[in-house]
Amino acid sequence: DTKILLSRAQDNAEMALKKGEPCFMPFLSDFEQAFVTRYASYSRDDEKLLFFGGYKESDYKCAGFFPRYLFYDEEYDPYADFPVCTVLAEGSGFRRLTHRDFLGAIMSLGIKREMIGDIVVAEDGFSAYIFCLKKAADYLVDNFKAAANDKISCRLYANEDITIPEKKYEVINATVSSPRLDAVLCACINVSREEAGKMILSGLVSADHIVAEDKSKICGEGSVISVRGYGKFVINKIGDRNRRDRLRISIYRYV
Repeated sequence: DTKILLSRAQDNAEMALKKGEPCFMPFLSDFEQAFVTRYASYSRDDEKLLFFGGYKESDYKCAGFFPRYLFYDEEYDPYADFPVCTVLAEGSGFRRLTHRDFLGAIMSLGIKREMIGDIVVAEDGFSAYIFCLKKAADYLVDNFKAAANDKISCRLYANEDITIPEKKYEVINATVSSPRLDAVLCACINVSREEAGKMILSGLVSADHIVAEDKSKICGEGSVISVRGYGKFVINKIGDRNRRDRLRISIYRYV
């Protein structure tokens, strides 16, 4: 899969330079974005790689390869060129729907997952913003009529303010011996240093969206740690050392 992913990235990079216009890949996961960023080979002097998913903090994003000459125009907005649309899907108002309800119903329509980005469910559970490729937007408007036995009506949501619910998290305040990945992992999921090391070596832990292979990797503020079966953690702040020479650290655990 990673070979196919890189091959598609290379094709888009070459096509962007050949045509002199942006070329885009469909929605990619955090891991795929990080993988393309790290391993795709293209001329950094002639081309720029950007990601966009419809709003600032989206998880799924499209990749865009842009010839650098486009940026000579200071008013050029590359994000306006991304083929991303927003569809507002509204339920009847009598039943709360979950992300799984919306996603499952959309997949049952035969739409490929890569055509759909984030699905942001409103706090009341009665509607959702669906970020998708332009070629999927019209199909959703015409065909997405039901989810979890509730009636759904869809419309394109353009040039309107989108209210994205804030991501919820719990704060973990802890102390660690060092900012090494295995030490930070102990604080995240409350396991021993030995257990943390085994989990990393077993491929259960990702650091900044890439499967971690080195338990001594140094983490910094903003580092994202994902642990299979435990969820996602973000290092919010690394503070000073206490009297016992342990490092104070603040971690967000998304819920």
